[in-house]
Amino acid sequence: MNSFWKLREWMEKKMRQKNKTDFLVLILLGVLVMIIAIPTGNGKKEQSGGTQETESRNDKKEVQTEEEYCTSLENQLEKLIARMEGAGKTRVMITLEDEGQAYVDKNILKDDNKSEETTVVYDSGDTNEPYVVRRTRPKVEGVVVVCEGGNTPKVVTEISDAVMSLFDLEAHRVIVVKMSVQEEQQ
Repeated sequence: MNSFWKLREWMEKKMRQKNKTDFLVLILLGVLVMIIAIPTGNGKKEQSGGTQETESRNDKKEVQTEEEYCTSLENQLEKLIARMEGAGKTRVMITLEDEGQAYVDKNILKDDNKSEETTVVYDSGDTNEPYVVRRTRPKVEGVVVVCEGGNTPKVVTEISDAVMSLFDLEAHRVIVVKMSVQEEQQ
């Protein structure tokens, strides 16, 4: 705090002298303070331009197809189960209940007695596409796990519990079976 008062006194003294070089130094100090005060962008982004920020994310981010999503889940689950004690080699098949859902942005205009709703679209070159605000992932309908340890009750229970907790499934939607001897040898 003491240095602040010294700086203030020095600035007041220089302002009284009205020397051109001192005035230039004060202006440069002001510019320096402004540069230091400008955020560098390393912190959190402001949400003031939220619509434009979301729109640019939509343009850059490719939407994963249902098949790609299912394959990704299967690969992740295979790796997880293969690391479980007693499971051994593992193959997984997942079925999806739906394709997920896309929620589009809508403009709602309300008058006295009526309300009009229009879908927000953006120009993507040749076509106009609806502006998607958010998407939900497809829901997993069932899982079949084929593994070397599929004949051990303890392993079957552990795998079933893990799959049921990961995908919020009921027990009858998860099947764990032993891998055939031919598959084990490959």
